[in-house]
Amino acid sequence: MSTPTRNRSVGHYLDRDTLITTAADLADTIGWNELTLSKVAETVDRHVSSLYSHIDGLDALRRDIAVLAVTEVADVVWEASVGRSGADALTAIAEAERDFARSHPGRMAALREHLGTDDNEFTVQAKRIAQPIRTVLGSFGLNEHQIAIAHRVFSATVRGLIEPGTPLGRAEDDIALQATVTLFVTALESGNWPIL
Repeated sequence: MSTPTRNRSVGHYLDRDTLITTAADLADTIGWNELTLSKVAETVDRHVSSLYSHIDGLDALRRDIAVLAVTEVADVVWEASVGRSGADALTAIAEAERDFARSHPGRMAALREHLGTDDNEFTVQAKRIAQPIRTVLGSFGLNEHQIAIAHRVFSATVRGLIEPGTPLGRAEDDIALQATVTLFVTALESGNWPIL
């Protein structure tokens, strides 16, 4: 069975950014675990050996896709939070992350696999994701320690609900996500957020 070739027409010149984006798109289509250099080469209509002028191998390409993914997630989170505050902002952020995860399962798998690695470029972008979330949480009057805990709880909960293969269906997942944000905001607005 041949590899999908929807990105095959990339023109005569292939640069590194185009290669990484094309590989990320391919991972979204065929699955992160199915991504190989030979499939990427076929998609960009090149010989595998020519890819090495842009990347150092499959592991390096996977790392580059993870950095691309975390950067794109940071962008959508910032865009979702602009001009919003409180419950509206948290809902928009959660929905933006969910929508990205649904559209880009390969990218999200790359991001998850790269979490916890010693990669400064990846870490800088991961912190960009955290900034608008922590700003919104701080607007509820939480101190720095409470913000850190609330951020971890919020992100872990949202991540759990947008993971592929969860037992609920898509509609039920959407309801659960909204219910989670509502419960979270209710706790924040009550003034009874745990003091730790």
